[in-house]
Amino acid sequence: MRKILPVLIIILFIAFASGEDTNQTVDTITLEDLIKENDYVLSLNPQNLTALQYRALIYYNEEKYPEAINTSEQCLKIDPTCSFAWHIIGSSWGYLNQPDKAVEAFQNVVTLNPDDPIQYNVQGVALSRTGKFTEAIQAFQKATNLNSGYAAAWNNMGVTYFNMKEYDKANSAFDKAISLKPDEPEFYANKGYSYLQKGDYNGALGVAKTARNMDLTCVPAWFVSGEAQYHNRNWKEAFYSFDGGFNALAKNDLWYYQGSKKTRITKDMQPMDSYYVAIASNVRFTGIWERTTVINYKIKRYQETIDLYDQILAITPDYGEGWKKKGDSAIKIKRIESARDSYKRALDLLPNDPEVLSSYGYTTGLLGDYLEAMKYINKALELEPGYTRGYLYKGLIFSFYGQREDALSALQKGLETGGEKSELYDALANVQFKNGDTIGGVISTVRSLIGF
Repeated sequence: MRKILPVLIIILFIAFASGEDTNQTVDTITLEDLIKENDYVLSLNPQNLTALQYRALIYYNEEKYPEAINTSEQCLKIDPTCSFAWHIIGSSWGYLNQPDKAVEAFQNVVTLNPDDPIQYNVQGVALSRTGKFTEAIQAFQKATNLNSGYAAAWNNMGVTYFNMKEYDKANSAFDKAISLKPDEPEFYANKGYSYLQKGDYNGALGVAKTARNMDLTCVPAWFVSGEAQYHNRNWKEAFYSFDGGFNALAKNDLWYYQGSKKTRITKDMQPMDSYYVAIASNVRFTGIWERTTVINYKIKRYQETIDLYDQILAITPDYGEGWKKKGDSAIKIKRIESARDSYKRALDLLPNDPEVLSSYGYTTGLLGDYLEAMKYINKALELEPGYTRGYLYKGLIFSFYGQREDALSALQKGLETGGEKSELYDALANVQFKNGDTIGGVISTVRSLIGF
């Protein structure tokens, strides 16, 4: 399960100046209107660099990134030193999940603007996204040398050190960013991620709380808190923290825009950015939804666990572990057909997994197919002879079909493996009571309660 990561921050505002606020009615201006007007200007002078830059900006703001790139390239034919065009190209490739091409464009930007710390910061983010961490650190150092008060660059340096697993250096950079801009909640959340990696869960909880006190919609702060509570085995607190993060994700326009709404989810997608893409694919690469299902399962909210796995599997239907865990949850609330169907899907993806084989066999047996049940349970035990749950399920199926002596034998073999003692003794007690062995049943019941 992959972890979510800290946030690389680029703050780029491209806006138009507005006139005095009045009550007069203004007609909505569409993309077609803007392009039509721009076409007219360019018809008078196709080499009008300002008009081409404006056109590139129109496309960029409308998220038509290929068109923004093409128009910017027309600008560069007129003026190869047009920094604005290179910037639009780099940012567009970034949004198109092409970080290597973004790096090339931003390299041209810093070459044209060697004294601008903002450009080095942007270049550093692009390098960090491509895994060129050493070069990214050098870019952030140039940015902070030019402007030692550049908080965003210090934060991004910390994120890059984090990705390099140099957590002490990461914390130092985050501390610098916080000292320069103490009202930025994401900086505290990022430091929380570093605390998590160092095993300082109380420290992580502290900075996450600080971030949330500043902004309740700070998504990563909730998730940092959830991870820390999870590691401290405070299941309910962890669940509510993760739940708070998902609620904040829906209510925080910036995070929602950057994350789940605007990025395509595909099974082959690789995590390009530290947080935005992770949240966008918030099943496979963050583990947050799955971590929530684990907590739901531990606090016996089995239906909620199934509901979450339905969401996960709708996006990643080839996720075998998800089908298996959905089946486990369905068994807990005695939805045996649903469990059998889930294990069947898991079996297609994990054909040699003893857990899946035995679980599919068990549910198939409960639904009336004894031979099919034994076929799959025995195959699981052939693959892993010491698999305790395989013997448990074998004993339960024997008992279900009235083969009590065979059930006792299977359950005793399971006890010899050393695991699942509570469930094995509970099953053993049921068989013993059915056989009239009241004393043995009572002893096994007590053992099922104490676990040995």
